[in-house]
Amino acid sequence: TRAIRYYTHSRGVTHPPLLQDRLLGQRGTVPPLYKPGAMFRTGLSRVAGSGMGGLLRRFGGSAWALEGEKSGIDSFIEKFRQSAPSVMEPPKFPTEFAKNKMKELDPAAPTPSKITFNFYLPHQVVHQAAEVDMVLLPATTGDFGVMPGHVPVVAQLRPGVVSVHKELDKEVEKFFVSSGFAFVHADSSADICAVEALPLDELDPSAVSAGLADYTAKLAAAQSKGDDYETAAAQIGVDVFSAMNSAVNTKQ
Repeated sequence: TRAIRYYTHSRGVTHPPLLQDRLLGQRGTVPPLYKPGAMFRTGLSRVAGSGMGGLLRRFGGSAWALEGEKSGIDSFIEKFRQSAPSVMEPPKFPTEFAKNKMKELDPAAPTPSKITFNFYLPHQVVHQAAEVDMVLLPATTGDFGVMPGHVPVVAQLRPGVVSVHKELDKEVEKFFVSSGFAFVHADSSADICAVEALPLDELDPSAVSAGLADYTAKLAAAQSKGDDYETAAAQIGVDVFSAMNSAVNTKQ
């Protein structure tokens, strides 16, 4: 239930009562959602045109992305003071609250032997500064692995399995995630911010099979009626349950 609820949020689709109690024992509705894509693109174009492009690039974490950081912030503050009321204080920036300020990496420094890995859920910290050999991620653009020295990247996650190799191919934890984002940094650290995650061993194969059959039937019925809304909602259910089914069958 939670996996489909949050995957629905990421797609910007509303959904009626989601799954039978048989999956996780929950029912619920998702409130109407706005579609943030256009708003984000508009805001991004405005920011890029206001001298903030260099500041945005700094989130990549690499050395070239940190060039001009101070000038980017100063340029933004200058434009802010020109437009904002005199009683309004300039905004704070994320690095002002960071314990460790971002530093330019030494290109001659050796690549770390381990990844510093963080795995966060809204309600739980799964891993915090764990030292691992590799993390396999189910991105919307395809599965990929992260090892020490990986190039900086931001990836959107699709429903699938995250494999955490504490020791390569020997000690492996697997989680099913509904959606979220992964951030890989130039200092061989990586973060996963997932909306919902569950240890793979806790998935019930019989419940997953029943849910997949149920949503496949709903999808066929909605398509025959020509109902676009119900078709989209059923397709989300099929996508999530198909990913779950593949995960449990691989596990077996």
